[in-house]
Formats: sequence, C-alpha cells, structure tokens
Amino acid sequence: MTGASSNASTVQEKTRLLRNHFLLHRLSQSDLERIAAAATCARFRGNEKIFRRGENETDLMIIVGGRVKLSATSTDGQELVANIVEHGHVFGEIAVIDGKPRSYDATALEESEVLIVKRQDLIPFLQQRPDICLRFMATLCERLRRSEALIQDAVFFNAGPRLARQLLRLAETYGRRDGDAICIDLAISQSDLAGMVGMTRESINKQLCNWRRAGVIWFKGKNYKVLKLDALRNAAKA
Repeated sequence: MTGASSNASTVQEKTRLLRNHFLLHRLSQSDLERIAAAATCARFRGNEKIFRRGENETDLMIIVGGRVKLSATSTDGQELVANIVEHGHVFGEIAVIDGKPRSYDATALEESEVLIVKRQDLIPFLQQRPDICLRFMATLCERLRRSEALIQDAVFFNAGPRLARQLLRLAETYGRRDGDAICIDLAISQSDLAGMVGMTRESINKQLCNWRRAGVIWFKGKNYKVLKLDALRNAAKA
C-alpha cells in the first residue's frame, strides 16, 4: 500500500469516526478507543493506488474524505468498475474476514484520506460481537447482489438498457430530489461509467447524448441529473 501518513486525526477524532460507522457504532467507548489508538490515517493523491488486487494486506479501510474506485483490470487493460465509494463508506472487508489477498484494486479518484484498521486489532472484537459480524455479512451480501446484477445485465441486456439500469442504481443510492428531477450526488466520469457496464466510453457518450436530446437526462462533465425517471425506467427494460 502506498500513501502518506496523516496526523490529522487524534485518537478522539478517530474514535468519533469509528463511532459514526454503521458497522462499529455498537462497540463500547473503551473498545473503540483501543481500536482507534492502533488505527492510522493515510492520505492518497488522485489516481493513486491504495492497494492492488492480489496484495496480502488485510486491513479495513474507512473513507474520511474523498472518493475511491474499486475495480479489476484484465491483462489486456480492460477495467471493470465494481463500485465507487466516498465519505463514511467501508472497503477491504472481504480480506478482513477471510484473511486472503485483495480481490480488487482500490484507487483514490481524488485526494482522499482513509482510516486504516488492522485486521489483528479488529478480529478479537468481531469474535465477541455476533451482531457486528451480521452487519459485515449484510455488507458483503449487498456487494454480492451488486456484482450479480452487473453480470445479469451483461448477459440479458444490450448496451442502452445496461447504462439505464446503472444510472437508476446511482440515482437510488446517491439521488437528491431537485424539483421533478433527481441529481446524482456522485461525481463520476464517463470512463468509469463505461467500466461499470462493460461499454466503451464512446458508446456511453453517444447514448448519454441521445438521452439528453430527448430530455431524459442532463449531464455535464462528471455531473448527472435524471429529468424523466419513467422514461429512464422504460429504457432500462428495452
């Protein structure tokens, strides 16, 4: 793992971050302080790798600030983007549970700060708290369902419906009402969208432009707004 150490977070600040996290908030104050004392913060530049697929590090990561892309890249350079996560989200939990190498790459999309909790510091608490283990399982199930949905989309749907379904997922997760429209509060490039749905960036741009001319969506740069939700849902069924 690369990245620069950060002294921005005291034990008290790190304890607050852990307390606010949905996986760990039920731990006692003393337990959280013990984990926080052993945890470290690291800063990463935009496009810097946090860890790579196959590495043996098994730490849990919590995003303090910034955005992180979780992806895998084939030998010929084709990228599959599994997810993009931001402030408050956890990643790296698979290696924490099974102790095996990383199953994907994690890349900072912009300057990001990450709280790193060592597996050996976290496992003793998980062994004593089945409720937290169940929350970890729920998180893994959510990731598995997302992966299964991407596979099913690739098998059963053409390019346009796949993109429509992905935009609907982003709107459901990151959507914010703006009158009759839905703003997607996650900055995401067309290249990353392409990696999510298995399309080329050129195909993504062509389809987005078609929907913009039809008044279904609006987009500029990495910002997207759904103008006609029903029309996008119909496009997802085609």
